[in-house]
Amino acid sequence: MPERRKLSPHENAILLAEVENMCPFDAKPLMYEKNGRNFKLWEGAHIYPLNPTKEEIEILKDEERMHEDVNNIRNFIALCGDCHKKFDNPRTVEEYRLLLSIKKNILSKSETRSKYADYQIEKEIKEVIQALVEGSDEASFIPLNLDALKLDNKADNTLSRITKNRIRNEITENYLYVQQQFSEIDSQYPKSFNAIASQVKSFHDTLSRTETSQEVIYEQLTEWLYKKTGNSSIGACGIIISFFIQNCEVF
Repeated sequence: MPERRKLSPHENAILLAEVENMCPFDAKPLMYEKNGRNFKLWEGAHIYPLNPTKEEIEILKDEERMHEDVNNIRNFIALCGDCHKKFDNPRTVEEYRLLLSIKKNILSKSETRSKYADYQIEKEIKEVIQALVEGSDEASFIPLNLDALKLDNKADNTLSRITKNRIRNEITENYLYVQQQFSEIDSQYPKSFNAIASQVKSFHDTLSRTETSQEVIYEQLTEWLYKKTGNSSIGACGIIISFFIQNCEVF
């Protein structure tokens, strides 16, 4: 029977960062501070059990695993103590699949984030973001004619209804305004829009080679732009990605 190995401080830091200091099951904080010191409220849980019972072997026999070695860090996830106990006792296929899916999404995002540094965006994009954040003149925001909307022809069933509606609203309410902002930037910095559009398209094409979900691609493009522009405004970054959906660089 394999023995549970002790995770290194570096591995513990990785697991905690993966779930952003919250238990993925119930969102409890996984650390607390007392007298100026930080203390753990979490445990590194094996997704596939370390020493499965006969019943667990049977119910999980056809299930995907994160790694053949149960002590590999890919088979660990940070859970609060209560959720760890509930996950292990009794173990169910449904919770196993849920935790496996959470871990796979974490690793997928981590892999994508590692590419952020390789894809640059022109600094002028910050001026468009600032205009969206500070824009208060409602007369400047002229709605796009719904007949011109391209989203419905481009979206597939991997884009949730809620996200699709949000993108539709972002396009109809902001497309012409964003287009005008890019035009003004181009007058100061010639061809800057073409450079920005090309950069967005390049990163989109890279994502779409390995990611089939439009929902995930939209989220990752938005986060990439948000991080590359100094954590400016996640809402404004989403609007700009929606602009490029309508403008055909995305999807």
